[in-house]
Amino acid sequence: MLAKQLNITAPYRTLPISYLIQTARYFSCTIQIQSADSTIDVKDYDAMQKRFEPDGKRLIFYLSGSDEKEAAQRIRCIFQE
Repeated sequence: MLAKQLNITAPYRTLPISYLIQTARYFSCTIQIQSADSTIDVKDYDAMQKRFEPDGKRLIFYLSGSDEKEAAQRIRCIFQE
């Protein structure tokens, strides 16, 4: 299975993690985000709240599944609105 990588670089709009999680749960594909030294399932609220540490300059998402293109487009849009 191939994964699509989505880079969002600063400046980007900051969002509550609950909004990002809710957006990710709308899609059936796997969505993970790079944080410090690991990747986190964006759909997992506890993991996002406890382990997500953005570096402030870049967010890297990994998407894999049938609707990954739509998910990448929506994620990109919510950070730019």
